[in-house]
Amino acid sequence: MSFGTDLNTVMQADASLSSYCNGGIYYENLPDNFDLTKNWMAYSFRKTEQQDCLAGIKNVYTTYSIITKVIATDTNTLETISDHLVDYLNNKEQGGIKDTWFLGDNHTIDLEKNIYINSLDFRSYYIV
Repeated sequence: MSFGTDLNTVMQADASLSSYCNGGIYYENLPDNFDLTKNWMAYSFRKTEQQDCLAGIKNVYTTYSIITKVIATDTNTLETISDHLVDYLNNKEQGGIKDTWFLGDNHTIDLEKNIYINSLDFRSYYIV
């Protein structure tokens, strides 16, 4: 298993999140010319830190940053999806993922496309 596999399992497992994101939940990139009348989520991750221990054990755990972008057709839906995502991911465990927590978010609007975007940042501990 890997962090990416475990995270994908988490992101695809919640029926409510899938229902809210009626366009889909994607890793890294949304489809080309995605339908602006639907709600979407894209997520990515990166390693931020690795911890070893004094006993010579390498890679006791790795800290990952999880970045999600929620795209919605209105602000109420954006808030609903964002709040659900925070509640769902906080303290989430799956496979080697042993804890996940919310750090912050950033709201933007694309007036040309008439969509609302919220970028949410999370951290996660992963143990191999």
